[in-house]
Amino acid sequence: MGLTPHGKERRSIKRHQLNDYLTVYNRNTMREMGNIGNISCNGLMLISCIPVLIGAVYNMRIIIPDGDNGQVIIDFDARCHWCKPDVGPEYFDSGYSILNAGHGIIDLVDALKKYFTFSEC
Repeated sequence: MGLTPHGKERRSIKRHQLNDYLTVYNRNTMREMGNIGNISCNGLMLISCIPVLIGAVYNMRIIIPDGDNGQVIIDFDARCHWCKPDVGPEYFDSGYSILNAGHGIIDLVDALKKYFTFSEC
């Protein structure tokens, strides 16, 4: 098994900084909805400070930095299917199906898979 040796970090973004880059916004108001806990091409789990309405469709936006102060904006709609308190008492977890997964979501999911995949050095 070819695991990375102890103490050797291959990530360019530290793990504790990922929440800064995986924030989901309401694209109509640009208010923060929460942070991605999990994502696939079909759905996502959001960790937020407030509970959300189950059954509602939300207009969402993810803004990803892209080199020299540029940005990639990913807009999509998602329907909330469940919402429950998180293990931390001040947070809520909610699950969504993505209604219109365009290339932006697919590229983001692929990039995150590569980022978190351990490979032989």
